[in-house]
Amino acid sequence: MRHRLKLWKIPILILLLLLMTAAFSFINILYDTAAAPYDNRAYEVIEYPGNPHESEEPDEPSDEQEESNDEPEDEPEDEPEEEPEVFIDPGFVTIFLEEADIARGYLVLVNNDHAFELPAMLDLVNITTEKTEPFRVLGQHYLLRRCIIEPLDEMMGAFTSATGNNTVAIISAFRNYESQQRILNSNIRRMGEREALRWTSLPGHSEHHTGLAVDFGVFAGGYRSTFTGTDVTSWFRRNSFNYGFILRYPANRFRITGTAHEPWHFRYVGLPHSYFITRNNWVLEEYIDMLREHTFEDPFIAEHNGIEYRVYFTTDLSIPIPYDVIFDISGNNVDGFIVTVHSPNEHEALLIDAIEDGEAE
Repeated sequence: MRHRLKLWKIPILILLLLLMTAAFSFINILYDTAAAPYDNRAYEVIEYPGNPHESEEPDEPSDEQEESNDEPEDEPEDEPEEEPEVFIDPGFVTIFLEEADIARGYLVLVNNDHAFELPAMLDLVNITTEKTEPFRVLGQHYLLRRCIIEPLDEMMGAFTSATGNNTVAIISAFRNYESQQRILNSNIRRMGEREALRWTSLPGHSEHHTGLAVDFGVFAGGYRSTFTGTDVTSWFRRNSFNYGFILRYPANRFRITGTAHEPWHFRYVGLPHSYFITRNNWVLEEYIDMLREHTFEDPFIAEHNGIEYRVYFTTDLSIPIPYDVIFDISGNNVDGFIVTVHSPNEHEALLIDAIEDGEAE
């Protein structure tokens, strides 16, 4: 039996076809929407600083950045002022002294104008027990500073070797204030005050307080005689400087020293000062005054036995000394310090002497 499509069903079929087409399109849209987040092409690449894809053109500054750039940068804090250098020079070391050191050392000046205040310790030793040469000491308990026993020994031994004479003895050495007063009183009774003060210092003003001075006498045939500095004893006046001693009160210098000529009184000042003083016919007062004219920048320069010495005066308690040199510092007991720097050439001179003596190659 043949069936025929009825006309009224045609519109229905067309409507169904349209609905199916619309449904198919809607499904495709949903699929595209779901797939879009995983597609890099769906997002704009945002450039951050440091991003390898960053654009070469700089971003336009924001208003906030522009305002910040218009303001000046914070000014750096003021640097503190430089402090004075502690060390004067890299090649120098600083020696620090105390005010009391002005009365210490071999070059202290003691006279009628400048008293010597005895310190608590002077490192005094008994001459008789410390000496090695067989010279005579009048008192068994005479004292001197330990540091001058060796040069005194050498001088007395050289005198005996050069002259064959062993009659010279030490008759006075260190004295305290009480001993000085007793001697002064005795001399005043014997010769009157005015004359006694020409020969004997007031307590506190005697060089014997320093432990650096000795008086010589002569003993022969059981008798003691005055050390006149003539005949055989003139050797001391001519040679004592080689051992650091000077004739402290020469003739015709009373106006400067304030003490009459004492040919028996010798004072230790140490080398090279004993040589400079003797060579120039100075007394200690003149030498001290001369050195005041010479500073660290303009030292007194002189040579002795192939060694160059630089000597200068300073009032500073901080004293610059070059590295690797031999030096001495002494107060002058008046107003400052005397610095003695041995030239580095001294090492060469000592080596030359050793070679000549066969002690070095």
